[in-house]
Amino acid sequence: MKNIKIDLGGWNGIFAVPVEVVDKHINLAKEKHLKALLYILRHCGEAISLEALGDALKLSASDAEECIDFWVERGLLKRSGDSLEPETAQDSIASENNSAKKSEVVSQAAPLRKPTRTARPDGPYITKRIMQDADFAFLADTAQSIIGKPLSTGDLGILLNLHDMDGLPIEVITMLLQFCVSREKFGMKYIESVGMSWAHEGIDSMEKAEEKIKEFERQCDAWGMVSNIFGLKSSGSPTKNQREAANRWLNEWGYEREALRLAYEICVDTKGEYSLRYIDGIIKKWHKKGARTIDEIERLDTKERPKQERKASYDIKLIESIDEFK
Repeated sequence: MKNIKIDLGGWNGIFAVPVEVVDKHINLAKEKHLKALLYILRHCGEAISLEALGDALKLSASDAEECIDFWVERGLLKRSGDSLEPETAQDSIASENNSAKKSEVVSQAAPLRKPTRTARPDGPYITKRIMQDADFAFLADTAQSIIGKPLSTGDLGILLNLHDMDGLPIEVITMLLQFCVSREKFGMKYIESVGMSWAHEGIDSMEKAEEKIKEFERQCDAWGMVSNIFGLKSSGSPTKNQREAANRWLNEWGYEREALRLAYEICVDTKGEYSLRYIDGIIKKWHKKGARTIDEIERLDTKERPKQERKASYDIKLIESIDEFK
């Protein structure tokens, strides 16, 4: 497998951990995710393979890739070809410099989601807010009805922070709770994570929340169809990458099941295992060339390969030469 070059910009040359790992993700990340990030940061500036990462942490290559995807999905890292870079390295550095100077700059267009989170409100403050703020009292009562159990002070503190810090209206938080419970996700840590994501995306009205939920359901339906085409066993809720890839293939680009199955078979024949990124690269190549049906894909392959090489219904060298695999 091709090596992945680790290039972390401003973090190179030091073994530092960005503060947002602790401030935002410490309670959501699994042990393997944290270990993978520490290994990546320790080897910044070097080229390592997924196998090397997996061997160091006693993980399979697919698990190692999932660990990288975890941090990419949360906006800490981004892929640039074969390299990993900090998603907001300059912003992080600027934020640290500002903190060191103990100065506060208030932007007129500040994002809903703030860069760090303060400690949750304590019990007396929660009680005071419930007594003085009818809207929050309504949210606290409604949340307990939706989740089906009394909420602790810490749980109520999460809801209060989503409202006060992240700017989510009471009615949007109510829809958030209903959405998470409908997916059998009752944990407040999960609810907080989804709520912060909604705030970051500007989901600040019931209309936007409803469209967000519909989009999620469309993506889940698309992945259900794709996993059936690939013959994959259900392993719980699909990941963000799985949902978005399936939605792109089916709903945006209009690929039919025969073409998707061909992409899956090419991947397994070539790599010996299923890889979402590899399949996505194959389909992106077809899409760029305007090939959507089986006939169009086969004509594309016939056109691009010399006559003497036309022995298979696809050309592995041509497929792996495209940008999506670099």
